[in-house]
Amino acid sequence: MLNAAAQATRRSVSDFVLESALAFAAETLPDRQHFGLPAEQWEAFLAALDAPPRPMPRLQRLLNEPSVFERDSVG
Repeated sequence: MLNAAAQATRRSVSDFVLESALAFAAETLPDRQHFGLPAEQWEAFLAALDAPPRPMPRLQRLLNEPSVFERDSVG
């Protein structure tokens, strides 16, 4: 079937498969890259983006600890 479709479009099977896969990917991804919101929700979204970060002490502590790659390997 792939050979017949590639021949019908005068492409190699590789080109046909690659072009078909890219076209399907382009159809699949837009709803995951762009989204719309009603005006009220959009304003709330923007406010959340503009708000200062909230304190996260556990994350701060984790980021201040040496990583397993930085720790002294001597017991």
